[in-house]
Amino acid sequence: MSFQLHRRHFLSAGAASLLAACSKPPSGQNQTLLVGDQRGGSKVVLEATHALDALPYRIEWSAFPNAAPLLEALNAGAIDTGIGGDAAFIFAIGTGAKIKAIGAQRYEGPGPVIVVRSDSPIHTIDQIAGKRIATPRGSISHNLILAALEAQGKPLDAVKIAFLSPQDGQAALQGGSVDGWAIWDPNATMAVKQGARLVTGTDGLVPSYALMFGRDGAIADKRPLLADYHRRLYAGWDWAAKNGAAYAALLAKETGVPLDIWQTVTARTRRLPAPIDATLIADQQKTADRYLRAGLIQHRIDVTPGFDSSFS
Repeated sequence: MSFQLHRRHFLSAGAASLLAACSKPPSGQNQTLLVGDQRGGSKVVLEATHALDALPYRIEWSAFPNAAPLLEALNAGAIDTGIGGDAAFIFAIGTGAKIKAIGAQRYEGPGPVIVVRSDSPIHTIDQIAGKRIATPRGSISHNLILAALEAQGKPLDAVKIAFLSPQDGQAALQGGSVDGWAIWDPNATMAVKQGARLVTGTDGLVPSYALMFGRDGAIADKRPLLADYHRRLYAGWDWAAKNGAAYAALLAKETGVPLDIWQTVTARTRRLPAPIDATLIADQQKTADRYLRAGLIQHRIDVTPGFDSSFS
């Protein structure tokens, strides 16, 4: 198996499966919540905690390969809610997307990392200047590269970044057209299991979060549904953080990624339910300001209006 989750593992964004409702929906509300997910994401923990067994509304699921297309679907009104990495959300805020972050997970343990081939001369994060690193644009791993350069007092263009999808980044690393690959788990762990090597010194450079998003229209028109789904998802996240072994087994079944990979991931990283609070918003503002310094956005973004703490 190659060390990336290939696109064949994902449903297309428009292919949604329906979960039947078991009781009458809230009065006066749309009966269906349109939920975007990533493989091994929200649905796994909701099924594990039996949170989908007796919903008072229906859920239509759509699956996405990463946060960027999920955010696009949210802004287009194709889905009502979903989860994704926090860094990509900055770009959505900057373009005026009608989306809010209404929930969060905080990663306790390694977040994004950089992997290199086993024969690479790169061993520590302070050796990446002048190298070519693949990463998805605006992702949590892109943020890691920039934060590393700032911590070293080096220009933010000191690394030649190849903006590639996770799948294309994998191929570029294997083919030798890039020197490293900045990516997240389980892809990083899969790469290491197959002979790649982690670059050291990345811990603590950036706080890592996943965010739960809500479309503005859904927040206005489907608030009871979103609030109920938010509560169930937070309970699922809490269960996953406390039951790493069982969670790993479910992830292996859901994704087709070997169990030992997920056991490694869940043993070293816990994803804890977190509130939308001042600390989280301040962390996101730092990312936005870093993107401005790097020239990725053209004007300063105040991220605060992009967060809605009323669901906490």
